[in-house]
Amino acid sequence: MTIHAALTEGEFSLRESLTFACRLAKKLDTDLIGVTAMPDPARAVLMTGVSMHGMAIAAGGTLAQGIREAQDEARQNLEALFKEVCEAEGMMSDMYSIEHHIGMPSEVYPRVTLLTQAFVTPHECVSIGNDHGLAFESTLLDKRLPVIACGTESSPSLETVVIAWDGSPQAARAVRFHTGILKAASRIIVAQNEDKIDVQDRDGTEAPEMVQSYLTSLGLTSEVKTFNGKVAEGLLTLASENAAGVIIAGAYGHSRIEEFIFGGVSRNLLRADHGPALALAH
Repeated sequence: MTIHAALTEGEFSLRESLTFACRLAKKLDTDLIGVTAMPDPARAVLMTGVSMHGMAIAAGGTLAQGIREAQDEARQNLEALFKEVCEAEGMMSDMYSIEHHIGMPSEVYPRVTLLTQAFVTPHECVSIGNDHGLAFESTLLDKRLPVIACGTESSPSLETVVIAWDGSPQAARAVRFHTGILKAASRIIVAQNEDKIDVQDRDGTEAPEMVQSYLTSLGLTSEVKTFNGKVAEGLLTLASENAAGVIIAGAYGHSRIEEFIFGGVSRNLLRADHGPALALAH
């Protein structure tokens, strides 16, 4: 199994995202692959006459050649940062590599991460309007593949993980898809909003014992913590109070062409600039 990390050119918290990816790969003793995705220069000419994904185009020559040169420079910069972070995190050189793909991120990411153990992306990709944002939406909502939207902490922790459990299929898929993160953690908290529990159905799918039993089958121990009030607020507060570096949650919403649509809880979690990493599934 491998972990894939999006190498996103532009103004992103990429260093923090790659640090998280390295630490997760080390915890799971698995390979880390950095992925770049840039359009064919000939195709890019049809899409823009000035720039592509924030890269400055070299002066002189044909437009396609300028785009090609800008892409080469961007790839070199991304590769240098990827290697720098991997070395700083003590990754052995044979445990990490880079794949350069021709194509838009929204085309490439869902394809290369189809069977990955974890797909890690910078936090800003969840809301930005360019193709990296569309790639996040396509991977998570259209293809229903798990995504980890990293926080912006410079030293992300995997020690404590919070599971947002409401008994929904989305929450269940998030737990199943992100077992790697759970196995990497030293402490697992199953969080539940008491206000949302049907008191007449305490033994239904909402029961935290159900997810605890599943975790036990994996050889993992967990504890239950409850909270009240707004769900996103409660989860973020609980994560902060327990120094949790990751929240595993179901993502609620749907996509439309060139639109980013999430339900209230998912949207508020995604917009928390200084929150923990979000391990999501839809």
